Amino acid sequence: MRKIIIGMTLAALSMAAVACWQQEIDTLDMGDKRVSRHQVTDLTAVAGDEEVTLSWTLPDGWTPSGFLITYMNPDQTTTKLEAAASPVVIKDLVNDYNYTFNVQAVYGDAPSGVVSVGAKPVTTRIAISDLTVEEADKTLTFSWTKPADNLTGYKLGFYSEKQSASDAQTVTIGADKTTYKLTGLENDVNYFYSMVAVYPNGDSMPVSGKAMPMSGRAFFLSSDKAAIGQPVNFKFNTTDYPTATKVFWVFPGNIEKEGTDIDYAFASAGEQNVVLHATIDGKEKTWTITITVRQWVIHYNEAPQNGTNYSGYKGSCPVFSPDGKTVYNITFNKKTTLVALSVETGEVKWLFEDKDNENQGSYNMCTVNPVTGDIVYGTQTAGSFVCVTATGEKKWSYKGLGSMQSAAPAISKDGKTVFAVDATGKAVALNAATGDEIWSVALGNKGGGILVNGNEVLFGVQNTTKTLSFLNAATGAEIATLACTAAMTDIAGFGVSADKKFAYVPHTGGGVSKVDLENHTLVINTTPIGTNNMYEPVVGPNGNVFIGSKDGHMYLLTPELAIVKDIDSGNGTNAFNYSHPAVDTDGNFYITAGGQKNQNFIIAPDGSVKDQWQYEEADKQMGGNNYLDGVFYSAYIGATSANGYIIGQYVGGVRYGGHGWDICGSCAIN
Repeated sequence: MRKIIIGMTLAALSMAAVACWQQEIDTLDMGDKRVSRHQVTDLTAVAGDEEVTLSWTLPDGWTPSGFLITYMNPDQTTTKLEAAASPVVIKDLVNDYNYTFNVQAVYGDAPSGVVSVGAKPVTTRIAISDLTVEEADKTLTFSWTKPADNLTGYKLGFYSEKQSASDAQTVTIGADKTTYKLTGLENDVNYFYSMVAVYPNGDSMPVSGKAMPMSGRAFFLSSDKAAIGQPVNFKFNTTDYPTATKVFWVFPGNIEKEGTDIDYAFASAGEQNVVLHATIDGKEKTWTITITVRQWVIHYNEAPQNGTNYSGYKGSCPVFSPDGKTVYNITFNKKTTLVALSVETGEVKWLFEDKDNENQGSYNMCTVNPVTGDIVYGTQTAGSFVCVTATGEKKWSYKGLGSMQSAAPAISKDGKTVFAVDATGKAVALNAATGDEIWSVALGNKGGGILVNGNEVLFGVQNTTKTLSFLNAATGAEIATLACTAAMTDIAGFGVSADKKFAYVPHTGGGVSKVDLENHTLVINTTPIGTNNMYEPVVGPNGNVFIGSKDGHMYLLTPELAIVKDIDSGNGTNAFNYSHPAVDTDGNFYITAGGQKNQNFIIAPDGSVKDQWQYEEADKQMGGNNYLDGVFYSAYIGATSANGYIIGQYVGGVRYGGHGWDICGSCAIN
């Protein structure tokens, strides 16, 4: 096999091929007739570690003189291979990159048509995932779990902040060890370390960090990682150093802050050094503290793709683990991937793809169990409704639902029951631990929202004759039904008043209703508001209702649905399609428009625009926002070959409400 690297794009290569062979691209002279040259069949790609094996077949009687293989590299150059036969092992690839391989059978100087297949090489050299470092007097103790049985050992490299990386020392650690102690170090000095697992075929990706030996801990940090604008708490250890005086901190730009308890937000990304000064027993001591600052709390666009399709987020909304440390979302295009991201580091915790139901695509929201932390979601394909544990393992699946292009699932306050409604209007209650069906009811149309209220569950569906159905949560028996003037918007959700007595219902075509949850009555039946579909409302601390519409406007309403402010986003139709806004304790509302300008808005309590901005990625949003610990989360669709993003930006404030009532999106108010 001969390998040639050529500096042109795949498109350019294809054009060159047409120029050379355009007269005989599809046929071959077979004596008295011309027949189509047969392409390769049954083309498969098996990914390995930095390699992919391509295999194919041809019908009996077809004997090409060779095969032409082309693929694009991460640097956008194209590699061309000439192969004699199948299979072909392509080496020196980049792991975790989605390749598309194009194969042509060649008959003399003439090729057949192109057959393509995608594959992503993945390393088998598993890195250490749980390395911890204990800091002590002149000592650092490293601990970890063995990541795989076939490793041959470990390598630990380290150097101090007084040295350069070229001065790093390396120690070799046996494969049977899961702890290692570095001794004889200098106290109150940062040491940078990097540890790899060693395998027969090479080293794993490194796990790197820094740590500081010290005789007594002089300071505590809320975190050594943050985003721009996100405060970090710096606290001097007054318990172990009660007589310390002249305690002050020097931040980047030579900014001094005096005191033993300081909150500070960094304005720039990168490694930021803070120097702590304190006088102890008449002697001034200093400690250098390094904080890793990233631009965003979350910035992720690497969800797996299905072949050449992009991966993005539509009809979904970010939701959080019960402890608020993980944010989840699911992709919608061709392949459904549940993404779990660390709020603390911005890194991927895990990805889950249901191997029993691949390449289906979602058009819905995932929901987190507020007690167990399990996640439930469904896809557009019937029979795929799954529960995933908080560690990314499949717990159960339920086959009794159709397409879940419908309302978000809901989970009872005690975490014991999952409620869902599919696109046909089938509503179910499932045992949250096992996935077993407790009851099912036919509601007739796709779901707009679910609300769990103690021993009752409210289903909203997309029709006018039976828009709202109150059911017994334990049995599914009907308690009451309400008919609104307009159908509830699909994949929307309810807004709920602070006293939990009233729910607000968004409608197709423009309009909002108010429902008395205790008396099962319509307080206000479909008040006309906008001119297109309305989506999930959110209720502010003063009782005012905020909602986005497909007509491109945001509406601030009184509790009785009178318009306080009609705010034109300037983003045109579809701007707030499937939107789910959020609100803080000061009454500021947060929402993203996904139309022409794709702007993010902070709307003040009086309806004025307090702030607006557009991310550098000019991607569209057709889903919801969420908000926690001062961080505003958005998720975008993507297009063609570009994945959509999940972005979390620190904006300040304290969460008051958003999608699904609680941070888990459980839709349970009691």
